[in-house]
Amino acid sequence: MSAWKDFSTAALLGTGKGAPPALPSQLQAVAGETAALSDEARFLTQAGALALWRRAGWQPSASDAETSPCEAETTAPLGRASVGHLRAMISGSGAGVLPEWLAEAARLGRHLPPEYLPALLDRARQDRSLRPLVLTAGGRRALWLAAQNPDWSFAPSEAPDAWETGSRDQRVAVLRTLRTSEPAEARIRIEAVWKTEPAELRAAFLAEFATRLSEEDAPFLDSTLDDRSKEVRRVAVDLLARLPASPFVARMIARAAPLLAFQRGGILSRASLEVTLPPDPDPVAVRDGLDPKAFGQQKVLGDKAVLLVLILSAVPLRHWTETFGKDPTALLKAAEKSEFARALATGWSWAAWRQRDATWAAALLDGPVRAHSEFLPTEPLLTLLPEAERAARLTAHIRAGAMGKAGSDLWIGCLTELAGFAGRAPASLVKEALAELRASVAGGLPWHYRPPVEAWLLRLPAAQLSGAAAGWPAGQEGVDALVDLINFRHDALTALTQP
Repeated sequence: MSAWKDFSTAALLGTGKGAPPALPSQLQAVAGETAALSDEARFLTQAGALALWRRAGWQPSASDAETSPCEAETTAPLGRASVGHLRAMISGSGAGVLPEWLAEAARLGRHLPPEYLPALLDRARQDRSLRPLVLTAGGRRALWLAAQNPDWSFAPSEAPDAWETGSRDQRVAVLRTLRTSEPAEARIRIEAVWKTEPAELRAAFLAEFATRLSEEDAPFLDSTLDDRSKEVRRVAVDLLARLPASPFVARMIARAAPLLAFQRGGILSRASLEVTLPPDPDPVAVRDGLDPKAFGQQKVLGDKAVLLVLILSAVPLRHWTETFGKDPTALLKAAEKSEFARALATGWSWAAWRQRDATWAAALLDGPVRAHSEFLPTEPLLTLLPEAERAARLTAHIRAGAMGKAGSDLWIGCLTELAGFAGRAPASLVKEALAELRASVAGGLPWHYRPPVEAWLLRLPAAQLSGAAAGWPAGQEGVDALVDLINFRHDALTALTQP
């Protein structure tokens, strides 16, 4: 173990647990007299000396490879005001605007000053979503710089051997391109290297199958259910559940068939759904991802109800409408009185999200049973509906008072759904939502309620930003920060169009 690790371990254990570690022999002669110091002072003095010694002894790596100069930029540089906005975002002020701002700068044909590229590339190293934005807005210099530093090897490579020798991100980029143009070739390449790749990379490779996913992928995806990585198996299950003709889905349909029975109503009773909970999973079911401990909060449902949710989430929704001869609205109404009604709604909601089924999504949103949203993907079912219908529904919710109480589930839900419009919300909807939001924060906005508000304000249509900062209650907790965010975003995007 190195001396620095010895000192780090001693610091964690405490100086009272034993004698301080010995300094390297090269340092002992110049460390000074420390015998008269207390144990704590001697330890800190020696640790400080060792820290300085390590830094002084570091040598940068050298390379004999010849470096070609960067080609000249073909786009226009940023104006002075935009450089100021970029500096502010890098330092943390208005940082949430950075992704949109980078995309807009690239769209307008502006490139970033080279002196800010190292900081942005370092940030992109930590945040994958920023990588294509920084590399595009950074111009040719960003790609040139990324090629000089192994820490920035996420930049795409045009080298013919990028698949064999490239970084993780470069190999994933090669695969993504292949899945778009030659999905079978991409699958062949993955199969050839599958057993030698680490789990994190196997999961990343497998996620790219979502592009042009087809039944031809099913045999390989099914084989990955035996993978030793839980994350790989999770990705495989999600992909297989989207392939209605796959053997995986056939197994799920067979498991689901005996679980639900439609009981027709009589003169004095209405139709109902009788639910039989699934048995304990056998080895084949476990392989298919049926884990009663799949959720961290399974006590909300119970182990058997968790299995029911997982099975329903992987069964084509048309199976139920065809089997029972009823539409989604009728099936949800029949499920209302069951003690497992919310489990049914949760499984069906998950299936609707996987299958992008707008009809079922509308029925679930209007139905009498609420799903357990904490077990579902974060994308709201509302995003599956046509935008005009989504806007009409949200407007109705807002007029019914859904945004009247800051911090309520309805309030947060409305903000989440508004953010889902990604800058395309109608002006009338934005106007009503802003008015309700201003009223709901009249008494202030505690910090733990701010993220959903900021997320929506960052997705407001840019054309509607000019008046969005007016009318907020002044001097209230957290509100001024929201107004500053609106103004900064408006000014930063507007300045990009200026010389």
